[in-house]
Amino acid sequence: MSNATPLDAAPGADASGSPDSANGEPQAPPAIDTIHQGDCVELLAQLPAESIDLAFADPPYNIGFKYDEYQDNHADEDYLRWCESWIEQLHRVVKPTGAFWLAIGDEYAAELKVAAKRIGFTARNWIVWYYTFGQNCTRKFNRSHAHLFHFVKDEERHTFNAADPAVRVPSARALVYGDRRANPTGRLPDDTWILRPQDLREEEAAFHPQDNTWYFSRVAGTFKERQGFHGCQMPEQLLGRIVRASSNEGDTVLDPFAGSGTTLAVAKKLGRHWLGFELSTDYVKYATQRIEGVTTGDGLHGPADPVRSAPTTAKGRRLKGHPMAEVAKAEGRRRKAESDASLPPPSGEGRGGGEAGTRVPPSPSPSPKGGGGPARSLRDLTEQTLIDAFHAASEGASLDWLLCRPDLQAKFAAACEQAGLLGGAYEWNRLLLKLRKSGKLGGAEEKKQAAKTPVNDPEAYAFAAEIAWARARAKHRDVSLDDLLCDPDKLAAFDKAAAKAAPGFEPHEHRWAALRLRKAAKKLKAEAVQYEFVVAKLVNQLATGRRKKLTLRAAQSLREQPGVYVIAGAAKPDTGESGYVGEAADLGERLASHLVAPPLRGDLWYASATDESLPSDAYRHALRWNLAHRLQPTLSIDLLADGATF
Repeated sequence: MSNATPLDAAPGADASGSPDSANGEPQAPPAIDTIHQGDCVELLAQLPAESIDLAFADPPYNIGFKYDEYQDNHADEDYLRWCESWIEQLHRVVKPTGAFWLAIGDEYAAELKVAAKRIGFTARNWIVWYYTFGQNCTRKFNRSHAHLFHFVKDEERHTFNAADPAVRVPSARALVYGDRRANPTGRLPDDTWILRPQDLREEEAAFHPQDNTWYFSRVAGTFKERQGFHGCQMPEQLLGRIVRASSNEGDTVLDPFAGSGTTLAVAKKLGRHWLGFELSTDYVKYATQRIEGVTTGDGLHGPADPVRSAPTTAKGRRLKGHPMAEVAKAEGRRRKAESDASLPPPSGEGRGGGEAGTRVPPSPSPSPKGGGGPARSLRDLTEQTLIDAFHAASEGASLDWLLCRPDLQAKFAAACEQAGLLGGAYEWNRLLLKLRKSGKLGGAEEKKQAAKTPVNDPEAYAFAAEIAWARARAKHRDVSLDDLLCDPDKLAAFDKAAAKAAPGFEPHEHRWAALRLRKAAKKLKAEAVQYEFVVAKLVNQLATGRRKKLTLRAAQSLREQPGVYVIAGAAKPDTGESGYVGEAADLGERLASHLVAPPLRGDLWYASATDESLPSDAYRHALRWNLAHRLQPTLSIDLLADGATF
């Protein structure tokens, strides 16, 4: 949580935010999955623009806290000017669909909210984090809260995983009363106030922990979670809610005030890339050691079970048939068993045949269905509902096939709606992908049916799927194919673009072709690298040679000749701009199809190489993908791009 001294400007950064090294050359950006020691403003200036999915900042509060390498008592104007400098950099590096979360105290909360808005962020939530073990005061009310601001750059298009079961909580209506009107998937937490649970007397007269302000205890000095080297530490469960809600697996999470490393440890546990900046050399050392001891999939420290934190009620009715009623009943049995175990044996006799005066541990609470296992959690119920909906809609096919088929997608969405799941098709599809990755779909997901794959020859339309996918990646900043298939809006645009490039085919055929390309990407990339030098001469010829105007006669001259081609839509044949690089078993037929459905405006120009100079399919593949990497055509996928993910 400590970092740089407030400065008028970021040292080493020019007006564009790009730092200069000693020799005047731009510095390499800080590596991810690392904590970097240094001034956060300088390090932020080295990051590429729009490269961060989620930034969480818990800066010094300027209240005189004692850090090892930072003075926390600056004049108001200096502190606010410094805060604006790193918020401006965060606005530059956060992606358009990303988020910036700010934790701050009372003293400067309002000022920094206004500053962030002036810089270009939009506030989605002003959350009050109420914590126990707050600061004890003698001349004012005890402080036991902090402020959490959720900022985004685009209030219409930003990551917010509202349907993630780990983000949602059960309402008191479901958990306490078993009311059938309650949604079985729970609800999103509120951002309002809460009374301390120990002060509650009548449930109807007070809020409940799962309903209101984010109720997480501050990490006190006696807590197992506490890292002894840092005085200010966020609870992992609080960061877990933020990371789950505002990022996806594989995203990059940045903390410019790494401190004890909690944000980064949570990001790693939840399968995100992480990046931290920290002024203190010692904090970097100890936080790095902490993160090295963490592996993806580890549980988060601290209580997260909303069932255990819910108030009890003598008047509540637990109606049969509601999923959360089962959870509440099992929790009641667990509490009763613990209470019974703590009572002394009657008349000094042992229990259950044990020795006199001894206590026998209670038996595990039975599951709601009497199976002897633990009660099902809200996450378990949501996941099972999704799995049931998938099996009901998929007709025994794979998840990929369900995502490709509009009719199966409609059946799946209808099943989710009927089950009362909140969210929409995008959230449900993304959760299905997570379930498949964790191996929880099983059964029907693994069953492939040959009769359910497209029957037309992919040669006739696969190129259109690639063109549509490339257009989507250009519009939505390298969107992954999974994200494309999960999002109905993006997928509709993909279908339209593919149908325009290769009319007469069904949407599921274009979608399936894109999946086939991704599946083959690893092999194709290996071939392209292996035969790079073999095809280098042809790559150079096609990249730099004069192109011909594409006419029907030119296309007919290449009938039944397999090979590789490049087309461009330009006014002159010698232009360096390229539209698409492809390969075809029949160059003439493919080029003729481009004349019928032009993928580019204006006249088309082309260059080609037939298989006479390419002795094998592997050579043809290598020529195509090396040429695409060389020319960077707007309508081709670059499989050889550094760090490319599909």
